[in-house]
Amino acid sequence: MENQKNLDNTTLLVTNHSFTILLEKILKQFKEKYKDHAAVIGRITQLYGFGNYNTSLPSLGQELEQLAGGFINGKYLYDKQRELQRGKPVLKLNGYYKIVLFQYIGYEGIEDFTKRVITDTKEKDEQLKLIHKTITEQTYYYVGYHFGEYKQVVKCQVIALNNWKNMQYTYLYPSQDGTFKTFQYYGIVKRRADILHIHTKTLMDGKMVDGGENILYIGYSDPGSSAFILGVFSAFDINNRVIAGKVIHEKCASKAEMINKSTSLKVPAYIAQELRNVRIENDSVIPNDVMEISPKSPYRITYEKIPGQYCFTLSQNDLIIGNFKFVIDPNTFKVTPMTSGVLIIKDNFELVQNGTVLHFSFQLTGIALFTRLEAFFKTYYLNKGVQEIRGVFSGLDIENRLISGELKVAFEG
Repeated sequence: MENQKNLDNTTLLVTNHSFTILLEKILKQFKEKYKDHAAVIGRITQLYGFGNYNTSLPSLGQELEQLAGGFINGKYLYDKQRELQRGKPVLKLNGYYKIVLFQYIGYEGIEDFTKRVITDTKEKDEQLKLIHKTITEQTYYYVGYHFGEYKQVVKCQVIALNNWKNMQYTYLYPSQDGTFKTFQYYGIVKRRADILHIHTKTLMDGKMVDGGENILYIGYSDPGSSAFILGVFSAFDINNRVIAGKVIHEKCASKAEMINKSTSLKVPAYIAQELRNVRIENDSVIPNDVMEISPKSPYRITYEKIPGQYCFTLSQNDLIIGNFKFVIDPNTFKVTPMTSGVLIIKDNFELVQNGTVLHFSFQLTGIALFTRLEAFFKTYYLNKGVQEIRGVFSGLDIENRLISGELKVAFEG
């Protein structure tokens, strides 16, 4: 019984009546499109696309494969047709077939097809009950969040299907008139130990094309048991730029809750503080020179002069507060503390103001004067080889006080 339950969790259940109408519509559309090849596609193997068939002539397998953007076995649909002829009361569809058969004739999926096409009330109710049963047993609902194109958090309706074999993503972009522009993606899930790898596809110009990749950490427990799932993604944004970033999935108790949360313009503070500005964008350029990689490229000569040993002497009103020593490796640009008992939790240094100012940012722990430290000084000191540099600092000391003052830098490159 357990094996049977697991099998059902990876399948779409379709009644004999519904599949009969589905197959009739698929065959009708295909034969009308290729009516000039009627004599050829009258052969079963050529019609469905299996066995000794001519790949240069039309076949349903090839037609569906173009739409799915992945391998479609023509004999699969033929075998389902044989099951239908044998009077099987409920047929099972797997993989891409659960979507592509319906999309081929212009429907989003089984539910859309059932509501719009099945006219017999009893048959419609029976099919909808199967759909509802499937959804109840194996569907999880989430609101997904990532930092988007317009410097704000983007929401997404995320549905995990078929015992975490498939994912459906609907990204929502609010319009000024109160409606949403939506983008839909369908994902195939592969689990490796404590990680989910999700490869997505989306419908574009009548074909299923590659969308992006999501990697989610789920631990070794049931993924549906967690209130939040964290991960990363890479994809194309709506401006067709290659992007990557952090993603958070928040579990919802029902589809209705997912819809309400995802269509609310309010972004929870606990989400915003995790995701704001956590985004990588790759401009749509192909550099042919080191000066063309990005707008920062012209400052590379100054950046090369940053590595070396630093001693920050911090003072306020001519009174020395203390110092902080560190070194930047000339090969890897790794920052390592030299002050005993001090650990650097997080560091960053960057050239700002068109490369004229060097900005350091540190989060510190241990026997440190500051928990947060920001420092600025002019880069012409580096360019001229000056060893004693003047600048300014600000930060948060170990007693949680805001503090700022003068900075003296002893530098050995």
